[in-house]
Amino acid sequence: MSHSSWNSGPRYAERMIARDPHLGVVPPAARRGAEQPDASPAVDDGTAHRGPVRVGAVDDHPAILSGLLAGLSQPPRTFVCAVAETVAELLDFGAAMDIVLLDLRLADDSDPETNVHTLIEHGLPVLLYTQERRQPLVARALQAGASGVVGKHEPMSTLAQAVSRVVDGGVWFSAEWAEAIRSGIGPELAPRETEAITLYAAGLPLKSVATRMGLSQETVKQYLNRCRAKYAAVGRPAQTKTELYRRAIEDGYLEAP
Repeated sequence: MSHSSWNSGPRYAERMIARDPHLGVVPPAARRGAEQPDASPAVDDGTAHRGPVRVGAVDDHPAILSGLLAGLSQPPRTFVCAVAETVAELLDFGAAMDIVLLDLRLADDSDPETNVHTLIEHGLPVLLYTQERRQPLVARALQAGASGVVGKHEPMSTLAQAVSRVVDGGVWFSAEWAEAIRSGIGPELAPRETEAITLYAAGLPLKSVATRMGLSQETVKQYLNRCRAKYAAVGRPAQTKTELYRRAIEDGYLEAP
């Protein structure tokens, strides 16, 4: 999916910030505190972060990005948004950020786990913000290091609370998400096993899978048998090609038709 006709990404964020004087502005009380520091001892109220929270968002839907820019600018904490359609674009922007909201499915077909790893390597906490309902895919992104998940169907106030929690070093899971993730954990597949199941479940015959992977048919069989054994170990049978196809869809290795 391409949105080349839409003026998105970092420049769009800059225009939004210029249009809304509240975006990116430290609240007056915070400025006064900086100019005239209080001599009294600081009181730890359990909130680690001070000042405006700077939120980066990666999503390829214009309406979502616009809604985030408008909706997350809420007192008592001013949220500053830098938005982009890909992780690379967001990082190229060079904006200082305290947290990144990340959609799991992006138009560049990037791997969600890789995206999470990349952001964390840049010192950025990640909060998943998605309408993805395939629990194993969400679970893998969380295992990669994301600090929580909020559904796009949830109120903006919930997202704001989740952002605050994660920025302060916590995690965020609703009871609904926690239960869904517990029931949807998939097996840990090695990279070559993942490649084998993706190609085979997509409909390629064994010989073609072997050719694509540069392996013998016997080696590909071994990879597929390992996948079947790992799925069986977590109570999700995948003995037939149809069952492997179903698991590949459920776990995000293949797009649903």
